Amino acid sequence: MSLKRALTISLFFVILVFAQTPQQLVETLAALPELDHAQWSVYARYVNEENGEGPVIDHQSEMSLSCASSLKVLTIGLALDKLGGDFTFKTRLFYSGSIDQKGTLHGNIYIVGDGDPTLAGDQVWGAYKQKKLLSEWVKSIKRKGIKVIDGAVVADESLYAPYHVPVTWVWEDLGNYYGAGLTALCFLDNKYYLDFKPGEKEGDPAEVLAIRPHIPGLTYTNKMKTGALYSGDNGYILSAPNVYHAVFHGTVPAGEEKFTIKGAIPNPPLLAAQSLNAALQDAKIPVGAPSYVVSESQLYRNDHLLKTIKSPPLRRIAEITNKLSNNTYTEMLLLKVAQEQSGNGNTEEGIKQIEKFMDKLGIDHEGMRLVDASGLSRENMITTKVFSDYLSAMSQQRSFADFFNTFAIAGDGDDFGYVVYFAKDTPAANNARIKTGYIGGVRSHTGYVSTRSDRLIAFSCIANNYHCKTKAITKLHEQVVVALANME
Repeated sequence: MSLKRALTISLFFVILVFAQTPQQLVETLAALPELDHAQWSVYARYVNEENGEGPVIDHQSEMSLSCASSLKVLTIGLALDKLGGDFTFKTRLFYSGSIDQKGTLHGNIYIVGDGDPTLAGDQVWGAYKQKKLLSEWVKSIKRKGIKVIDGAVVADESLYAPYHVPVTWVWEDLGNYYGAGLTALCFLDNKYYLDFKPGEKEGDPAEVLAIRPHIPGLTYTNKMKTGALYSGDNGYILSAPNVYHAVFHGTVPAGEEKFTIKGAIPNPPLLAAQSLNAALQDAKIPVGAPSYVVSESQLYRNDHLLKTIKSPPLRRIAEITNKLSNNTYTEMLLLKVAQEQSGNGNTEEGIKQIEKFMDKLGIDHEGMRLVDASGLSRENMITTKVFSDYLSAMSQQRSFADFFNTFAIAGDGDDFGYVVYFAKDTPAANNARIKTGYIGGVRSHTGYVSTRSDRLIAFSCIANNYHCKTKAITKLHEQVVVALANME
């Protein structure tokens, strides 16, 4: 261990023992070598200020920084406030044309998307899984007496723009599950599973075992290699919406019989229609034409409605979205708010809705510039003061209980999310509620923590352009949160 590193670690212990206030702690941490050449901002305030109390911590709080996934708290708070925790998405199945006496449908079957991000997905309890969903759709078609379809199974994604991604997302993200696109008809979380068999030693080719589910027309070039033992997932997929050729590259770890990564489905609405088509064929209901997608609004007769599939309630979706930091779910929630509030379901309108909501809450959001809902773009900019003021204002909203429940609990091994070991065995464990954020060169922690006297504090810590390991920044933020929890 280098002398510089040893002195840094020793200083950590001195800080923990002798720091008198969280503000003093932050000023001392700001001088550490981990933050050389970086930008670091911290702000913390009591949720309910008394007698003109100022901030508990204020360090570079007006600095506009990229915040990564901490941005999700803005979108989720907005969605819960505007839509309500009981809100459900409704995906409808219609038929067009007429059914003759022999049971032949002279028309099409339409799957009409409502923006449900959970349809056939495996993230949220209570969502229809693929097998059950297809079974319900087939049964509803049979109940109508349809035995043959001379048209096609059609996916209607017209509520929003055709399958797309926010324009500032980077190329390397797009083919991976966390860079999956947006559509009114999501399917299977818009992701597929890709199984590899690593080679015997580092540098060997990694063999593709399976793509799950089968995606008609998908081809690939496999450049995946075997990484070192225990090296984890360093595999990437290069592709984009509506592109049916993918390049697999990077490494998967040696020593595994099978190692799985996740990719973005090229066109989820089309795959939904193709999957129902296949299920109908299996049920001995022939379909005359190949599946396709429509992006223009259609006219449907109410008496031609075959089935409505409801999503789990929004409060459950929001909890999974925040704790598992699901980019697609977050972006879809913003589109739904924009569509419900203005009739125009797109990202730009959604960002306007976030700004309007902040104005309603009385928050000065100077220094905030948003380009997406989830924080995947590095072009998002916000201050730690805006974050903390937003969390404080949310405590006065009717949706606060649902909102608060979406944050992962620090140090709680029974919770899920990315803070299981954060502040473990400290006063912040099983106390602090945290949303993390990470993209290259960006680390953030934003949330709530209670003091020893049970006063609730809203806080935000953001680091940009650091040159140390990300876990070192996490440790700095952990000390800040523990210091807040130690306050009387």
